[in-house]
Amino acid sequence: MDLYGPVKVGGDILAFCGKCKRDLAHVIVAILAGKPVKVICKTCKSEHKYRLSGDSQPKSASSGGGKRERAPRTFVKNSEYWEQKIAAKKQTPLKTYRTQELFQLGDVISHSKFGVGIVEEVKNNGKILVLFRDEERILIHGLTAPSQL
Repeated sequence: MDLYGPVKVGGDILAFCGKCKRDLAHVIVAILAGKPVKVICKTCKSEHKYRLSGDSQPKSASSGGGKRERAPRTFVKNSEYWEQKIAAKKQTPLKTYRTQELFQLGDVISHSKFGVGIVEEVKNNGKILVLFRDEERILIHGLTAPSQL
């Protein structure tokens, strides 16, 4: 049992996503001998073999030498991480999300569907990465209104 609860089909687990190239929350879709074998990434929705978080490559059947020593890791649920970030930003004014608005790194926004989020990354293509309680989402920003003819 880890921070996500017992390992079960439909449960959450932290795993390495090869498509996103990050350790992210996944949904378990298959278990074999009490261990997850197939998962779906909650961010990019890709289905793949379960890889322990921190592993950039899937486990091979033959170990090519001695065992590696790993530093102990601490895992935090997305909602707990979000709560920590929101607590640190409690003095930051809340901005209403609109596609026409320009947002900056660290802005706290209120989205009509996803709730309160924090801008984690401002991309150079008119998009922002926002951390919401349930997951990170990419939103558009800085759109200009079409000119009046």
